[in-house]
Amino acid sequence: MNFFRTVFQVCTGTTVFLQLMNRSVWRALFHFVLLIFLLSVCLASANAWFLGREIRRVCNVLFEQIGGVKISRDAGIRLLKNPEKAQSYILNPRMRFDYFPGSSFQPSATRKWDSDYGIVLLDRAIVTWFRNASGTAQEQYMVMNTLLDGRLAQEIPLMKLVASREELGTYLAGRFSLKNGERMEDLALWPDGFSVDNPALVAGQMISGVAVVIFSMAFFGMLLLGFFSVLFFALAQYFWSVNGAERKMGFRTVLILTLYAAFPPLIVASLFSGMALPFLSFQTVFFIAFFLYHLIVFSRVQKQLNPPRKDDGDLF
Repeated sequence: MNFFRTVFQVCTGTTVFLQLMNRSVWRALFHFVLLIFLLSVCLASANAWFLGREIRRVCNVLFEQIGGVKISRDAGIRLLKNPEKAQSYILNPRMRFDYFPGSSFQPSATRKWDSDYGIVLLDRAIVTWFRNASGTAQEQYMVMNTLLDGRLAQEIPLMKLVASREELGTYLAGRFSLKNGERMEDLALWPDGFSVDNPALVAGQMISGVAVVIFSMAFFGMLLLGFFSVLFFALAQYFWSVNGAERKMGFRTVLILTLYAAFPPLIVASLFSGMALPFLSFQTVFFIAFFLYHLIVFSRVQKQLNPPRKDDGDLF
């Protein structure tokens, strides 16, 4: 497969691209998706490791306040301390915890939430949400559900993307709370009467959840961005290439070279994203690096395929 060797070669020079021209499109696509998968794993692992210490500290502090969590068919999720009272805690400057038993949740509550991450305990579900691109017109909320009700789990997707805090409130007010006299017939995850008061166990589950969400967002985000960027630059190179070239590349060859030319920009953009540098989003770094590197690659390849000819002679 020579995947790692190929990644090293495209990141250290452009001479290998003449050899890559002979590879199949499917092999190039497989390498492209495999690189995105590995980068997503690295981003998820690094973020989970950095956040792990803070998550464990927060869980220890939180459990001192709530005592723990108990699950039953009749009431759903209930805290061990003050179970019938709605509770909210700011765990750190970027994360909050909210608990709404019964019908105590109102969609307007989310208007005051100004954190980047949050956990919401409702009767039927543990909902984790993450805010992306905060303070911009592209602000969105990724919501991940851990549903206790087996029947509800078949109807509601595990993950959902909402565009605003108002939509987040509407989504949470949907079907996650139990009405008076209502009970859950099918507990999907834990047995009736299950309780947990060990913060270490909850911290481990939270860290795993954070890693899954970060991996999913990174993988699908890079896949969509990379695919459409590669297609755009490949079409641009194919239609705007030098008309006078003796050996003009076909679209298949252009697509293969563009796929491999995206490798270094993806790696560089992932490093910047992992360092969370301000004013440098993944998209910005990727587009700039991809635009410049693919120009260099195709310029070198065109020169090697169409070397300048020596003058036949000066007639004068």
